[in-house]
Amino acid sequence: MGFWNQLDSFFAESTMAKEHSPARKMILILLFFILNTIILSMDFLPDYLSLSVGQVSDRDVVAPRTVSFVDEPRTKKLEAEVLSGVANVYDLDTGAAVTAEDGVSRIFRAVRAVQADKSLKTPDERLNRLKGMMTGLLPEKTITLLPLITSAEVDQLEENARTILRKYLYRGIRDEELEGIRRQAGSDIEKLGFGVTGSQILTDVIQPQLRPNFVLNQRETELRRQAALRKMEPIRITVKSGQIVVRRGDVVTEEQVQMMMELGLHKAETGIARILGLSLYVLLIMGAMLLSLQRFFPAVFADDRRLLLVSLILLLALAIGRVGHYYSDFVTPIAVGPLLTAILVNPTAAMMVSTMTALFFGIIAEQNVRVFSFVLIGSFAGIFCLAQSGRRHSLVRAGIWVALANVATVITTGLIEEIEYRQILTDSLLGAVGGVGAAILAIGLLPYLEQSFRITTSENLLNLARPNHPLLQRLLLEAPGTYYHSILVGNLAETAADQIGADPVLSRVGAYYHDVGKIQRPFFFVENQANMENPHTKLSPSLSTMIITSHIRDGLEFCREFKLPEVIADIVGQHHGTSLVSYFYKQAAEGEHGECIIEEDFRYEGPKPQTKEAALIMLADSCEAAVRAIGNPNVTRIENTVRRIINERLRDGQLNECDLTLRDLNMIGDIFIRVLCSTCHSRVEYPVDAIRDLERRRPRNGNGNKPGAGKALVAVENRGNTADCAAKNGGVAETGG
Repeated sequence: MGFWNQLDSFFAESTMAKEHSPARKMILILLFFILNTIILSMDFLPDYLSLSVGQVSDRDVVAPRTVSFVDEPRTKKLEAEVLSGVANVYDLDTGAAVTAEDGVSRIFRAVRAVQADKSLKTPDERLNRLKGMMTGLLPEKTITLLPLITSAEVDQLEENARTILRKYLYRGIRDEELEGIRRQAGSDIEKLGFGVTGSQILTDVIQPQLRPNFVLNQRETELRRQAALRKMEPIRITVKSGQIVVRRGDVVTEEQVQMMMELGLHKAETGIARILGLSLYVLLIMGAMLLSLQRFFPAVFADDRRLLLVSLILLLALAIGRVGHYYSDFVTPIAVGPLLTAILVNPTAAMMVSTMTALFFGIIAEQNVRVFSFVLIGSFAGIFCLAQSGRRHSLVRAGIWVALANVATVITTGLIEEIEYRQILTDSLLGAVGGVGAAILAIGLLPYLEQSFRITTSENLLNLARPNHPLLQRLLLEAPGTYYHSILVGNLAETAADQIGADPVLSRVGAYYHDVGKIQRPFFFVENQANMENPHTKLSPSLSTMIITSHIRDGLEFCREFKLPEVIADIVGQHHGTSLVSYFYKQAAEGEHGECIIEEDFRYEGPKPQTKEAALIMLADSCEAAVRAIGNPNVTRIENTVRRIINERLRDGQLNECDLTLRDLNMIGDIFIRVLCSTCHSRVEYPVDAIRDLERRRPRNGNGNKPGAGKALVAVENRGNTADCAAKNGGVAETGG
């Protein structure tokens, strides 16, 4: 992390200063221009490689880098060998076992029927009947044995026949196993000890039913063949950096030409004009980028740290593209740049980065319009996905979107250019891999970029929300009333944030810390006073105002001490804006020197809320405290209080510098009212003494088991419930509230 620490110290002064150094910004822009030009011009090599097949080389050609490519003829031969080694897949036909058992049942059912037929008087009649029923099922010799067995033996034989059939058929029989299985079944029959007659009958009943019951599964066999092909590594030719591809005096072969092409060496001669044209091209695109940043993203342009972040992301994407170009333009995870920008800056800036990436990568890919479309459309798809949530856990889904967009772009552009179907399929698969790879790479790089550039993400905020954070622990122990107030404010702010397009996590965590400054003097705030005397009764209104408003400065000091993110410190400093401490202002105005009172002396220092989240916490803070102060809250009182506070903040201009709309304020009011009504409405105070008196009198009056005795209690309970329900529905009835 030494490099990142040096970068951090280099830009720390600039980041904290209000005026950013123009010289530092120019250095950054110049470095970006130089590095970008170097990356793009790496293919512009002198042309000593205009060699063709059969030509005698007049020099040694040395590989400038290591490259590997597929040897197609040998790979196809290997595929055939792999497929021949994949065994066929067979499925067990359990229906064969059921059919076999049905056949056994039919035989023994016929024997029982003949035994039970009283019309058959003689053994010959029974035998003739059995022959008529068993023809084709059993040998005639075996049929003659059937009249000799008893009914009990019939049951035993049938049960054992079923058992033996199940043993082998449910396990499965292959063609090559059939003879061995039949011998094993014969051994099983001998072990049963039925004697010659019973064993012969069992053998002739079972043996015909033992048949192969494995069926070829063509689909699964094909899937395994394809899986084997996927596992197969294609035969690759690797040319190592420094290896001599063609020696001086050698006749150039087709394989050597292919090596030079894969190395990117077989190009036209490079001239000064190409380098100059490339430099101007880079300047043109950079100028467009800087003007766009200055016009549409002034915060990014003014912040050297964020400008450096965007520049590094773009250079990283191009460096990855440069490496990937030596293998395939489509497998390159170049969308990692736009994905990182969408998460760390914003989706709109990411669209600009994706456009620049596509323009620059088009140079690397030899002005290939197909590759330009591939980069641009795939990146836009990932940005669109992240724009829906902007959270790290969405990166995997964004990678899938990029992969799908890559595949669609490769297929459509391939069809337009009439590229071979096999090549389109290969490029599509590579594009899918590149899309998923971009997401994986982004996930891996995010923690380093977040730490190095002090970027606050949802994961960082959730860590701050843990109750065991040292500052929250201090707030709980030293200002418990403020702590629980902050939890309630967090619930209000988070619920409303989700509905108005603000960040719910930032709203909740910001609310947890918004009043940490009260730790310094907790007992000067009413929520921490419990039953103690209010110290403000002994102070002048102006001094009380100074103490109350100082919790903002104290809170910012705690933010610095505990190294809380800047977004949290902003909320701490803005959540009261420049609002008036009305209680002490009114007290001072009504005092002896009221005409000399200056209103500005009783206002917070500000600034006013600059974001939706800070404004939400301002409103939630005021509404929760005001509703808690209502003596007997019901729906009407809560609603009136919430609407009044929102209108007061609006009229006072506290919401002028954030982008909340009137529609947002109306939604915020509705949500606050609903949440506060569910947590702060009054409860009915049941007439406990009357109930106890009723309980005492009931046994004495002898009404303990009579229906009327319970009606009084039910009436009291229902009366309380009615009052409670009425209070929830507008306070029409406030009985016992």
